[in-house]
Amino acid sequence: MPPERDAPMPRDGDGALACPACAGRLYPRELACADCGLLVHTRYRANEFVELDDDDLHLLRIFIACEGRIRDMVRALGVSHPTVKTRLAALRATLGFEAPAATPPSPAAPAQERADILDRLEAGEIDFDAAMAQLKGQP
Repeated sequence: MPPERDAPMPRDGDGALACPACAGRLYPRELACADCGLLVHTRYRANEFVELDDDDLHLLRIFIACEGRIRDMVRALGVSHPTVKTRLAALRATLGFEAPAATPPSPAAPAQERADILDRLEAGEIDFDAAMAQLKGQP
């Protein structure tokens, strides 16, 4: 029995869409023109972005629209800074990227870290004393 129309498709161990009958990897084979009804049959190459769910695609679109600035993503999504970071980490894992290795901070990093602390203070995620303590610990 095929899955319900709105039910999420099963995924294999790599996160690719999986056949509900045998758990094998599914590949797109047909494109259809909504205007004239032309059907094109072949085996199309899938990629990791095709297989993202709607929420992950939305997050990716917001990331691109905000040019990767988390502060702008917080405003666009209406969620907290830590929530954006958590969702980006989950998306990174979904796409198969390993967590980034610890690297020494760049000269611009302290300024960005201060901006992030002030954003969290403005959003009410931390209080004034916590923000000051964090800012004083920065160069």
